[in-house]
Amino acid sequence: MKLKIFPLTLFTLIIANSCYSLASETLPDGSAKSDVERMTITATRKEALDTDLAMSVHGVSKEELQMDNGQHVAESLNSISGVLIDQLSGGQGHKTSIRMPMNTSGYYLFLQDNVPLQSAAFFNHNALWWSSFNSNVGRMEVLKGAGTALYGSGAVAATVNILTEPVAKQTETAMEVMFGAEQYGKVQISHSNKLSAKQGLRTSASYVTNDGWRDHTGSQRAEINLRHEYEISANERLVTAFVASDLEQEMAASLNDEQIENDRTNSGLSDEVLASDPLRKTQYFRLSSQWDQINTDSYYSLIPYFRHRTNDYTATWNKNMPRVQSTVNTLGLLAMSNFVHAEDHETTVGIDFEYTEGDQLSYQPLDFTTTGWGADTYIAGEKFYDDTTSYTSVSPYLQHKRPLSENIDLTVGFRYDYAQYEFTNHLGIYGDIGHGKISVADREDDFSHLSPKASINYHLSENTSTYFRYANSFRLPTAGSLYHLTTKDSNVAKPVDPETSDTYEVGYKGNFEKITFDAALYFMDVDDGIVHAYNEQGQRYLTNASRVLHKGIELSTLWLINEEINLSVAYSKSKHEFDKHEEYSGNEMRMAPDYIANVRLRYLPTYLEGFSSQIELQSIGEYWMDDANSVDPETGLERTYNGYNVVNVKARYQFNQQVSFHARILNLTDKVYAQEGEYRYGRNSWSPGAPRTAYIGMNYQW
Repeated sequence: MKLKIFPLTLFTLIIANSCYSLASETLPDGSAKSDVERMTITATRKEALDTDLAMSVHGVSKEELQMDNGQHVAESLNSISGVLIDQLSGGQGHKTSIRMPMNTSGYYLFLQDNVPLQSAAFFNHNALWWSSFNSNVGRMEVLKGAGTALYGSGAVAATVNILTEPVAKQTETAMEVMFGAEQYGKVQISHSNKLSAKQGLRTSASYVTNDGWRDHTGSQRAEINLRHEYEISANERLVTAFVASDLEQEMAASLNDEQIENDRTNSGLSDEVLASDPLRKTQYFRLSSQWDQINTDSYYSLIPYFRHRTNDYTATWNKNMPRVQSTVNTLGLLAMSNFVHAEDHETTVGIDFEYTEGDQLSYQPLDFTTTGWGADTYIAGEKFYDDTTSYTSVSPYLQHKRPLSENIDLTVGFRYDYAQYEFTNHLGIYGDIGHGKISVADREDDFSHLSPKASINYHLSENTSTYFRYANSFRLPTAGSLYHLTTKDSNVAKPVDPETSDTYEVGYKGNFEKITFDAALYFMDVDDGIVHAYNEQGQRYLTNASRVLHKGIELSTLWLINEEINLSVAYSKSKHEFDKHEEYSGNEMRMAPDYIANVRLRYLPTYLEGFSSQIELQSIGEYWMDDANSVDPETGLERTYNGYNVVNVKARYQFNQQVSFHARILNLTDKVYAQEGEYRYGRNSWSPGAPRTAYIGMNYQW
C-alpha cells in the first residue's frame, strides 16, 4: 500500500531526518530506534517522505550537527554522499564539489529557510558563510542534481538549504562555549520564548574568533538571528526572520612546491603584500517573511525579502593582488500555490521576482611587478573596473503530479526564467586599458530560458521506491563574467552565454528496520559550459566550452548494527570530462576527484546513558591538476594529485537535562596532506590541509 502524506502540517518544521543522520535512528537518551523515517522540505517547501520524491535529497539532522559541533559547514555536509565542501585556508570560505569538480562557479543554489542567500547575477562561491550556521541551525539539506521547477539559475548541480531552529514549545535559554587550537573560541547564546498562545520569538547570536593555523589566516565573525512566529489562525501562519553577520578575515594564498615542502604554515604572500595586510570584510543582513496558508486541498506561500551584503577583499589568487569592493542590494518575492485535485492529482504554480543592484570596484593597491609567465608591472591606483549593474528577473513555473497507478506517480513541470542586466560603467574610458583587460561601454543584456522537468516514481513497497528523473537547468553568466573582460574577448558582443544542462538520473531508496540504503546513477550533459581558460600572457578569462559531461554513481547506507553501534557510509564515484572543447576535448576536468567517501562509525554505550562517540574517515580520490591533463617534462609524470585520507574523532556527553559536553579531534593522525592541488600560471599551486586540531566545549540550557 502506498503511503500518502498530503495534506501535511507545515506548522511543524523539519522533525524527521535523513538516513545519514544519527537523529533519525536515536531517541533523546541515545538509544536506537528500530523504525526509520526520512523527511525533507527543500524539494517542495512542504514536508515530504523521501520515497515519495523522484530525486536524490539528503539531510543532516540537529542531533548530527550537535555531534559534529563544526566550526564550518563542511564538517557536517561532507557526510552526504557526493558532497565535498572544501574549507579554504582554515577560514570561513569554501569551494563546493557536488556532481562537479571542485570549483568556484555558480552551479549551486544556496538557501536559508528556502530563501536564496545571494543573487545569481552576483554569485559568490562563499555564500554559505552568510547563513546562520554559527548561531541558529536546526537542519541542513542537499538536493543533488538540477532542482525542481521551484528553482532557477544556479540549481544545476545541487541546492543546499540551511534550515533554522523554530521557536520552542516552552521557554528555553541555551549558551555554548567552545575552545580550540590556534586561539579558536566561540560563544553562542539563544533564547526562545512563547510570547502568547499564538506567537513566539527565538533570538540567537554567536561570536567566533580564530588565529588560524597558517600565517595571516585569522578571522573574527559576529552573527545574529531573530525568528518570530505568528499563528494567525488554525491554518495560517507568518514567520518573520532577520539575519545579520559581520566577518573580518585575514587572507592567504596558495603555496608552491618549495613552500609546502618547507613551511606549510606560510601565508604564500610576499613581504610586500603582507605589509598591506590583505583582509576580507563582508557584512550581510536579510529580512524576510514567509506567509503560509494550508487548507484541506490547497496550500499558499508568499515570501517577500530584502537582502544586503558587502564583500571587500584582496584577490590573493591573482599575481598582482588587486583590491575588490562590492555592495549588492536585493528586493525579492517568492510566490507559490499548491492544489490537490480529485484522484490525488497535485498542481503547483508559482512565480519568483528579483531586483538587484550591485556596485563593483577593483583597483591596484600598491606598485607591483609580477615575474615569470605573463610578467607585468602594475601601478598603485590603477582601476580595472568600476561599475553598477542592475539585474531584474521574472520566473513563472508550473508542476503537476498525477498517479499513473496505485504505486506509480508521474511529475512533469517547467520553469521559464527571464533576466535583464543594465550595465553602467563609471570608468569613463573604453577599450584596452592594459594588463589584458578591456573596459566596455554602458549596455543592456537579457537572457531567457525554459527548463522542462519530468520524473516517474515507482513505489516497490511501502518502504522502498525507485525513480527516473530528467531535469533541464541553466546557469546565468554573472555580471562579472559579462562585463569584466579580457582583450581576448574584445570582439565579442556577449563573451559568455548562459550555460544549459540536461540531467538524467535513476535512483533507488529503501528504508528497512535496521538498514537504509540509497543509490543514484546520474548523467549530466552541459552545453556551452562556462569554464576558465588562459591566454598567451597567462591571464585567466571565461569562455563557453562546447560540451562538458558529468556522470557518476552515489551510494549511501546506514546500518543499525545493534543498540550501541551504527555505521553510515557515503560514497560517490564520478567522471567529469570535456566532450567538444576547442582545446581539451576528451580530457578530464581538473580538480575532479575520482571518488569521495565518508564513513562514520558511532558508539552509544548503554552503560553510560547520554554518551555518544564517533570515528570518521574522509577520503578523497585522485584527480588531474589541470584541464590539459599535462605531463611534467622534468619528471615525465602526469600532473595529478593522489588525494588524501583523514580521520576525525568526536564525542558528546549529555550529563543531565541542562548540561552537555563535547569534544573532537580533526586529523587525528596529524597527516600531512594538501586539501587542494592544481597547476596554473606554469607552477603547482597547493592549499595545505590543517594539522591535528582539537576542540572542546560545553552547552548549558535552562
